Amino acid sequence: MDLKSLNLNTLIRSGVVLLIGAPLSFGVLANVVASNSVPKTTQELERVQASLTEPCVRYIFSKNDSKLERDAKNEIDDIVGGEVAYTETCKWVLS
Repeated sequence: MDLKSLNLNTLIRSGVVLLIGAPLSFGVLANVVASNSVPKTTQELERVQASLTEPCVRYIFSKNDSKLERDAKNEIDDIVGGEVAYTETCKWVLS
């Protein structure tokens, strides 16, 4: 076996490994990247939950029919876009 055929065999093997290995590597990389990204739905839920935290704390600790309770309910309504079941909403937010 001479040096030219050895180099040719090495080049062919390297090419085959590259052709087979590259798609597998890119597939694994794509799965790793996809698993680390957060879906938009989750991001939106976290954003809403964060914005409701403070008014829900005020609602939970307020006296019934107090100004603090009304203000907290109004703020919750503004964030959500309408009236909600305040106790259940705040349980979800603070859980």
